[in-house]
Amino acid sequence: MHHVIETKGGKHRVAILWDSVTEPERIAETLSLEANKEHAKVTAKGDRFRDNGDRQNQSWLGASVDTLNQRLVEGWPEGVRKLEELSTREINPVSIRRRRNRGDQGDELDMQAVWRGDLSRAWTKTRRQSRAGGFRTVTLICNLSDSCGVSASELYWRGAAVLKLADALTAAGYGVGIYGSVNVRECSADSTVSQCQFVEIKATDSPLDLSQLASLTAMPGWFRTRGFAGIIAACDLAGKKYCSSLGRPEHDNIGSYAEMLGLTNAFIQGKVNSKDSAEKWIDEVMAKVETPELEAA
Repeated sequence: MHHVIETKGGKHRVAILWDSVTEPERIAETLSLEANKEHAKVTAKGDRFRDNGDRQNQSWLGASVDTLNQRLVEGWPEGVRKLEELSTREINPVSIRRRRNRGDQGDELDMQAVWRGDLSRAWTKTRRQSRAGGFRTVTLICNLSDSCGVSASELYWRGAAVLKLADALTAAGYGVGIYGSVNVRECSADSTVSQCQFVEIKATDSPLDLSQLASLTAMPGWFRTRGFAGIIAACDLAGKKYCSSLGRPEHDNIGSYAEMLGLTNAFIQGKVNSKDSAEKWIDEVMAKVETPELEAA
């Protein structure tokens, strides 16, 4: 875990970058304040929600507690199939076909150049080069957090939008990295702590496993279990007891917390809770990716 705490006027802003999606659950066992520790432990695995019943948890977590924990390990292929409901236009692809480069060393020797005495260009080698657009890699931040009144079926579109866009960008030749974020304010009992936590769920050079990523982003279960434990951990880092409501979601300040951690030049998702808003966000990011002079925001 890497974290930064800014304190001003008795208020604390805590930014956390987890090393893995499993780290908040492990951290829950080590919190300093006993009340924080106990609540984080039962929240991280979803144990505090077992009495809700499977039907209520389907609406809240996106699945029963046991099914959620299984999907987080094994993936969620059914969630991937639902992605087909989203439509995207074609993006102007980055050309990454192999191009020949000449120099004084390489993979193949051009004897005609040798015979000409042009030894500085006698060797050729091929490499993948990007030729179009200003972005070779794209980083997407999936905004996982929202208020308790937002259902799992609505929150599905957050992850769906990110995965649909990542799939289209990957097919067009871009390397795509994905982070999840959980941003809430006034999450401590005395309302002095606000926080945003991030976790890398796909590196730019790793394969796009849609099933695994769907279980982390398109179901709110990770956010409402491990992410909740992370909110409590943020309070603990500031030496404060958590608030029972775990604060209120913020959609506009993710970027400022990302900057605290040095996580810049990323496309940050706002409030996406429907198919229409998902498609609108996808189109907005695609337009920026295709326009080199526009910077990620």
